[in-house]
Amino acid sequence: MGLAVGDSLTGIVSPLEVVSYRGAQAAARFLADAAERLGVGCFVLGLPTLADGSVGPAARRTEVLAAELRALGLEVDFQGEFLSTDEARRRARAAGRPPGRPVDDLAAQVILEEYLASPNPASTGKE
Repeated sequence: MGLAVGDSLTGIVSPLEVVSYRGAQAAARFLADAAERLGVGCFVLGLPTLADGSVGPAARRTEVLAAELRALGLEVDFQGEFLSTDEARRRARAAGRPPGRPVDDLAAQVILEEYLASPNPASTGKE
């Protein structure tokens, strides 16, 4: 699971880290702690739809994570993540990141950049 943080006022997004995903409840607790530590106002989750736009198992997992976050009182929004990993790999190569190193943090950066560039992103400050 890749993490990035951004500012809705400036549009600046920075990749943070890649963490192991150990289920929705554990991920929600981890993200809630990160939200408190970083002052995050809204979580933007990449929604991995299939190429035809339909919802598959990965998107359903993301929806379960969103429900867990909301149950903890956190604000959640979605952004399509179609081709975000391809862009992340391109950025990793351009930055000289060693091949084989995970790029989930860069994919999170791409997703959040697209979200903040959309016409109506949540304007709560840090995402």
